[in-house]
Amino acid sequence: MTSVPYKPDHVPQLTPCLTVEAPEEAISFYELAFGFERIGEPIVRNGLAVFAEMYCLEARIMLQRQGSFSSPSQTPNSSEIQQGIGLYIYVPNIEMHYSRATSCGATILSEVLDTFWGDRIYTVKDLDGYLWTFAQHVTEPQITEEEISNSGLILEEDELDSLDE
Repeated sequence: MTSVPYKPDHVPQLTPCLTVEAPEEAISFYELAFGFERIGEPIVRNGLAVFAEMYCLEARIMLQRQGSFSSPSQTPNSSEIQQGIGLYIYVPNIEMHYSRATSCGATILSEVLDTFWGDRIYTVKDLDGYLWTFAQHVTEPQITEEEISNSGLILEEDELDSLDE
């Protein structure tokens, strides 16, 4: 019996699988707006793409048509509920990426800005309602304890108590 690795060598340990309404449209959007590339051809059933894989640099995603494979998963737009997860992806040139996404009609939620942790970021919503934050690391973090306290990232005791209710 041969030993098989627990995962294929070329596949990251974590690969998000996004439920999308129309994989063909999502593929085109991710290619044009975000710079993703296809991994092979989509799996087609009854004339409709039901599954596809894409990558951008070191990032990899899977796309699954809503309702396929007996899955109850829905897109944020279909469920009218914003998912409790966002996608954070590093790119080599944030300004060029932002310009590309904007010219392709991506819904910009936050313009390019500098963060205290040293990344330059912007956030967009895709066709199915998923939130993507694109980032370029531009400097090492330089933040004081006072800035951390004022950032809203640290919950105060009364805020922690309200989470338990």
